[in-house]
Amino acid sequence: MLVRRFLAVTVVFFSLSQSFIYAQEGRIRDIRLSHADSLALQVKYDGNIVGLTKQLTNHYTDEVSKARAIFIWITGHIAYDYKYYNRHADQGEDAVTFDCPSDDTLACIIKEKVWENEYINKALDKGRAVCQGYAMLFKRMCDIAGLHAEVVPGYTRTEYYEVGTPGELDHAWNVVQLNGNYYLLDATWAAGFCLKDDNDKLTHFIKHFDDYYWLTPAEEFAKNHFPLDPKWVLIPKYTKETFSANPYYSPDDIGDIKVLAPASGIVKAKKGDTIHFKLKYAGLIRQLQINTNAFTNPDITYEVFDCKRCFPRTVTDTFAIKRQQYITFSRHGDTYDFAYVVRDYTLAYMDIMFDRRRVLRFKVTDKR
Repeated sequence: MLVRRFLAVTVVFFSLSQSFIYAQEGRIRDIRLSHADSLALQVKYDGNIVGLTKQLTNHYTDEVSKARAIFIWITGHIAYDYKYYNRHADQGEDAVTFDCPSDDTLACIIKEKVWENEYINKALDKGRAVCQGYAMLFKRMCDIAGLHAEVVPGYTRTEYYEVGTPGELDHAWNVVQLNGNYYLLDATWAAGFCLKDDNDKLTHFIKHFDDYYWLTPAEEFAKNHFPLDPKWVLIPKYTKETFSANPYYSPDDIGDIKVLAPASGIVKAKKGDTIHFKLKYAGLIRQLQINTNAFTNPDITYEVFDCKRCFPRTVTDTFAIKRQQYITFSRHGDTYDFAYVVRDYTLAYMDIMFDRRRVLRFKVTDKR
């Protein structure tokens, strides 16, 4: 589904060709990819997926540009089909599934291909799909372009309360092989995000391209994705249990933050313990707070309606400002250090707040 939502290493660059440069952390960077981006946004679908793919990829001889053109076209032209998702979610079903009751394996394979073709064609005609459709479309266009790609179903962590769990098994993304190496990407999450109402119904798709999900380094991708087939995690000895123990990352900050300490998103502590935090963050933190189940900093503003048909105006709550609690931190470059003293036996979670925004959540368990 689609609901919203750097690695700190020494970078060693080496040339793959005159056009492309690979970074050690796994993300391909190329100053000429903008050509593929521009082309992809101009090409129109005319009812022929083969012709569409050739228009996008025949200009290029290298695999990276071909894959990029396909990726940008999909993220730019396919909207998330939130209404389709809602209809199936109401019935307790996955949004896109193929079920073959027959015991005839060959017949099932043929039927699945027919079903897949029908779904892909419908997604192209209507310009809408759910995550499985995005992933199937990317693979199909890669097949046409002579690139090897796979659809990867798996778990995702999108909610702050999912720390300690693998999240939901309700998403699909891709792995693509470029110049002999496998890379991860998520066209659905790169295309934009959906808004929810108070009943958890998806209400709108907001088109907003996020380049973070293009050939994302495996260590970054594993912050909120875990494949059903562990081979596609692309990290040695990285298990579903390890994934479940990740902290929650705000989707707006996930690419800019690396947690150096604690070592896990599940922290064992008892009353009187001091929990030390160390983060690398590409942004600037002015005020740092920690909200917990024992204490939450109150909102410092509220809305007032002066008339029934007026837009609300925002009012500052001076009493709430006086009740704010801040955490002292030290900063060295992009590294932030701070500590939290456990003062309550019932501590269950900690939300790390940057300038009153939840950026991380850690789960706390009692240390015996």
